[in-house]
Amino acid sequence: MPSLAYILASTLILLTTAFLRLIYILPAFHRSRPPPRARGTPTHLLIVLGSGGHTAEMLSLLTSLDPARYTYRSYVVGSGDDFSAGKAQGFERGLAAKEEEEEEEEEEGEKKRRGTVGLTGAEGKEMRGILRRAYSIHTVPRARQIHQSLVTSPPSSLRCLYAGLMLLYWHPEGYPDLILTNGPATSLVLILAATILRYFSFLPLVGPARQSVRGQGSAGKMRVIYVESWARVKRPSLSGRIIVWCGLCDRVLVQWKGLQDRGWGEYKGVLVR
Repeated sequence: MPSLAYILASTLILLTTAFLRLIYILPAFHRSRPPPRARGTPTHLLIVLGSGGHTAEMLSLLTSLDPARYTYRSYVVGSGDDFSAGKAQGFERGLAAKEEEEEEEEEEGEKKRRGTVGLTGAEGKEMRGILRRAYSIHTVPRARQIHQSLVTSPPSSLRCLYAGLMLLYWHPEGYPDLILTNGPATSLVLILAATILRYFSFLPLVGPARQSVRGQGSAGKMRVIYVESWARVKRPSLSGRIIVWCGLCDRVLVQWKGLQDRGWGEYKGVLVR
């Protein structure tokens, strides 16, 4: 039978190893920049939408999004949030219409320069059409309902965490390269799910994941950018404070200079329009 000293020493070694592993993967302690991507490299962007104001601000942030750069977009909404799902679909339709308009202008300009009708680049148009349609909307259980008691929040948060883990691990496009969020409770749980997957990324993958793009592992994947709401002038939201305290995000952006002065994130001006 192992002695008490042996058990204590083994426990201490395991806890120390686990803690060092956590320090290694947390962005706050390991702020290495990802290697530069060649132009045109496919990038999977995962966007977490809240409800109401959170969704409106997020879609405003995405106004200048380049679908040729972020070639696949995944939108995550809470259960019952048909408003956000509809807004995401409307945003993608607007993105497609904008691209079609720009393509028509390019073709007209090319015709004028050549002085002839010529070919219209059907293959290029087909490829751009594929890029425009490359998005999906996913529903997860809400981490916390509006006005939900804190007593009943842990079970619902655990359901959300499980759904987030399954979504990230089994996503057809593999782990997202970037997660963009602006503070709904669901986003905090999803960031935690991404942290867990990064923590255990040294383990061998099982099942279909071994044969898919997920087999590339999580190195350089699931980097998180958190944008604090424009409405937060003097103090971040609870989600923002937890994210900063725990060091879960690669970058935290605030929209008021006072928040940067208090150490809550990087001030890049007002980002919503």
